[in-house]
Amino acid sequence: MVSLILNPKAGRGKAEKHLPEVLKILDVNNIKYDLYRTEYRGHATEIARKIVNQNPEKLLVLGGDGTINEVIQALAGTEISLLPLPLGTGNDFVKYVYPRKKFDTVLREKINSDKSIKIDLILLETTGIKRYFINGMGIGFDSEVLKNMKKIKLLKGDFLYTAATILTFFKFKGLKLKVTLNRIKKTLEKHFLLFNVGNGQYLGGGFRLFPLAKLTDHLMDISMVTPVGVLEFFGSLLKAFKGTHIYRKEVSYLKDSEISVESENPLVLQVDGELIEGVKWLKLRVVPSCLKVSI
Repeated sequence: MVSLILNPKAGRGKAEKHLPEVLKILDVNNIKYDLYRTEYRGHATEIARKIVNQNPEKLLVLGGDGTINEVIQALAGTEISLLPLPLGTGNDFVKYVYPRKKFDTVLREKINSDKSIKIDLILLETTGIKRYFINGMGIGFDSEVLKNMKKIKLLKGDFLYTAATILTFFKFKGLKLKVTLNRIKKTLEKHFLLFNVGNGQYLGGGFRLFPLAKLTDHLMDISMVTPVGVLEFFGSLLKAFKGTHIYRKEVSYLKDSEISVESENPLVLQVDGELIEGVKWLKLRVVPSCLKVSI
């Protein structure tokens, strides 16, 4: 028995569109299943909590990074295997776990497999919020890109992200952060264009922002970019597709198990593709080996 959580809005309807193919693969493999549909933000967490009590072998998520994020709030610390299918907009987490594979290939390969790994999660704490994230978060440029993406209605996919990126560059000038790094006992206080933390390797719809990241090393990867001119910025952006941007002078890259961030002004966070606004401080801590994922 497996359980499915479908976000019908994921990928602008992509998950709903491909549901018949998913169910056909399960039927061909004689897999019994329960199907649940989300109806509002946070609903996947509520559904997953009920599913945990039923103790299925696997929990399939038909959606994107945001839906996966909701599910792991309930799944962390259990023995139920997460099987995410790339049916959202960005699918950054799945890009790393199941590289270059479409949803049907992932399902056929993993549905009968008993293989799994226990991966780390990162716990975010701020005023009124305490939640895990599985893939990555950003403060600054990429969270502003996400805000602008939600305003652009006529485009989708890579065109939408590119348009939002260009718009953001000419509007956003960076922000001042105080960052305390636990591992090297150091505090940084400066202006950043981007400040990103990763568990997986990809962020922003396919940018390999964290090329050295591992899901099982008990460390988070931190990428910090100081403000630069237009040519330097887009030069870094192009290199970020392959992960070679980390060697540029405007980029600082390191690993840690625990950090804190403070700001005098309210921040907008992007956490696994979802926005959290009005934040002035946050703490991040790696929680080792707390989520089971099918491989």
